[in-house]
Amino acid sequence: MWAALTTEQRAKALQRMTALQRWIDSDGAIDVKQAAADAGVSVTRMYEMGKAWREKRSLTSLGAFAGAPKTRVGKHDALLRKALPSVVAADPEGSVRKLALALETACGIPSGDMPSHNTLRRYVEDELRRLEQKAMAGDEVMLDCAACTLTPTDTDLLTLFAILDRWTQVVLGASFGDPDDSRGGYALAARDAIRRLEAGQFADLPWVERMARSEVVVGFDQDRWSDVRARFAKEGIAAPVEPSTREKRFGRYLRSVTGLRIGSIVVLPRHTGNIAAGDLTRTLSPTADQMERLRVEVDDYNLSRTAAVSNLSRSTPPADFHRMLALLVRA
Repeated sequence: MWAALTTEQRAKALQRMTALQRWIDSDGAIDVKQAAADAGVSVTRMYEMGKAWREKRSLTSLGAFAGAPKTRVGKHDALLRKALPSVVAADPEGSVRKLALALETACGIPSGDMPSHNTLRRYVEDELRRLEQKAMAGDEVMLDCAACTLTPTDTDLLTLFAILDRWTQVVLGASFGDPDDSRGGYALAARDAIRRLEAGQFADLPWVERMARSEVVVGFDQDRWSDVRARFAKEGIAAPVEPSTREKRFGRYLRSVTGLRIGSIVVLPRHTGNIAAGDLTRTLSPTADQMERLRVEVDDYNLSRTAAVSNLSRSTPPADFHRMLALLVRA
């Protein structure tokens, strides 16, 4: 939770902790009004925090502000989600735009209070991804990278490298890296995937026996991926591995697998490789806190995705997948 706090939130948490502990340790010598002023809260709030703090010395006792930022849910979320399944079922081959317009008609929200068209599109895209989800993991493993920020208000522009299962929509591994060294970025993501596998995070997923294919969204070091097919085949990886080098490749699979949000993380494909974009500044050396925040957000996201897999059953990942991770790490 501490890793999830902004600098301002940490300062406020420390202020409240310090004032609380001094007040409690003083055994009445410090007046509650003075303690509340030191903590920056009202007297009523000070009594509430004191009671909670005595029961459990945790950041949660200091107030809701200490929690990690949550994805904001619109006031019409329930109505939109209720209408979504029937809208998509009525036209399963419809375009996202067409389905978004149908959702606008079917949701029952007054026109003056209707969410934007882009918001409706996001709901449709989420539902299409849910329906597209297949039963087995490991069939198609995609490697993608794109610029991102840890929250919508962050100014550090990081580059996310992710190993994605296309059909269960699970993030198998993730790390921050440099788009000019995508082999290094994917090596870090592969290490994270190995850690998650060894921790048993994907033990309940139903895995295929053999990988069908894989694709790698290449960074700005395209020359270092020219022999990717031969290298993977030499390693005994039977599944064909293809590099993606087209102009608008960044975020290609993140967009279709996770959407452009992973918890509070905002994926910004168009900013990939930019030194600066508006108020954003490219950062190539993520802090330990930023790496921990990424881990937490991916953990939470994966819990929601595995919960959506209807036929959870214990099986082991295909050998090709293990070989791929080992080769990526060595790269």
